[in-house]
Amino acid sequence: MKEDKREMVYEALRFKEPTLLPYHIDVLAPVAEKLKTHFATDDIDAAMGNFLRWLSMEKQWQELPGGPGRLPIPAEGGQAARSPRRHARMGGRALDEFAVIWRTTGVNRGYVVEHPLKEPSLKGYEFPQFDYEKKLGYFPFAVERGKGHFLVAWVGDLWERAHFLRGLDHLLSDLLLHPAFVHELLQRLEEIILRNMDAMSRYVVDAFFLSDDYGLQENLMMRPATWREFIKPHLVNIFRKGHQLGRICFLHSCGNVSEIVPDLIEVGLDVLHPIQPEAMDIAGLKKEYGSDLTFYGGLGTQQVLVRGSPGEVREEVKRLAEVMGQGGGYILGPGISIQHDVPLGNLLALIEEASLLAK
Repeated sequence: MKEDKREMVYEALRFKEPTLLPYHIDVLAPVAEKLKTHFATDDIDAAMGNFLRWLSMEKQWQELPGGPGRLPIPAEGGQAARSPRRHARMGGRALDEFAVIWRTTGVNRGYVVEHPLKEPSLKGYEFPQFDYEKKLGYFPFAVERGKGHFLVAWVGDLWERAHFLRGLDHLLSDLLLHPAFVHELLQRLEEIILRNMDAMSRYVVDAFFLSDDYGLQENLMMRPATWREFIKPHLVNIFRKGHQLGRICFLHSCGNVSEIVPDLIEVGLDVLHPIQPEAMDIAGLKKEYGSDLTFYGGLGTQQVLVRGSPGEVREEVKRLAEVMGQGGGYILGPGISIQHDVPLGNLLALIEEASLLAK
């Protein structure tokens, strides 16, 4: 395998026919622990042979009464990059920096149990002011450790953060009943993301990654016209800023976002993640948009990784390499962070087959 995995990712982003297929396998904390034991190392990115490394700002969570649990230790990779503290015991409650209260589960980042914006108004609410020296304190170590890899910095969330603050059902109603409030909320969140990007740009990272789910299993969670009115203008600003800072722009959105892929290309998106095959015709997207947008992910986590055999996993990896990797513009990966329901044998089959394609 070539030593400079970073350059191989850039070749894929330039839509070059790959001499080898770059990949990135991200896992949640319980799976990471299994892999640490299996490979006898704490650096599972290296053990898996990942081409990308994910970095995220340190988050300060406050433990609350109401059940056992402790705030987890810093971590890199997988869902930890989006919520970079692992919840080690079940049943805890924690207050994040935006005053959102979470129930921790021990198997993923948990779920919101209390939203601070009870009404469609920002009156009385204070957005966090980040101490970037503290929040980015581990970046020099992570950047040094990741030399030769493509480094991706997660810069925050926009729509997703808005519904953490307000509640998804209320926020969707607000789109119709209180549009001025939604515009104001998203504008304030955009400003935070732009500040995060400025702070992270001091470090040698290759890309900025926005986490922002828009899709359900079969379609968008709102009308495309509504998405274009409320969300698209902010993506224009965020991706423009990323490009001005000399970074590649990634977007994470689960679910079916097929209807807005042309819009994402228009606003300057470079890479779309995680292209869930259970929700979208990813081969069709590759055929139609594969010369304009890099796709990242695509290996099903609802069926093949969970219910398939190791042999079936290997065959699906080969098929994705052939269908999605043709002409470059593809990074192999799972359709979402791998969870505890994926058998270890299937995960090892994925790692081994991806490694073979990268030699």
